[in-house]
Amino acid sequence: MFERRERLQELFHQEIASAVLTIKDPGLKGFLTVTGVELSPDQKNLHIFYSILGSAEDKKSAAKALERAAPYLRQLAKKHLVLRTIPNFIFEYDDTPARAARVERIIKRLEESEDQ
Repeated sequence: MFERRERLQELFHQEIASAVLTIKDPGLKGFLTVTGVELSPDQKNLHIFYSILGSAEDKKSAAKALERAAPYLRQLAKKHLVLRTIPNFIFEYDDTPARAARVERIIKRLEESEDQ
């Protein structure tokens, strides 16, 4: 069962990453990336993690746009995937790339201060 869940997660990740590119919502400004997905154990909910490059306002508008687009993306998944049920899509902002960039800046500053 665990293997199937992993395969489904990978399948959904690929499908949603390509489907997000078809969304024509003015709220999606900036560069959006689907960073990962996590299927709940009961397979009723799919948490979709995304990151976006842009301002704080861009992030807020993207969250609203993705929430509006969730039913559309779910319908696309129903058309393209041969599965008995398609889970509900729940979008969550993933701040991992921003945190990684912050840690890298801190390390760089520490290295610079050691050189002096």
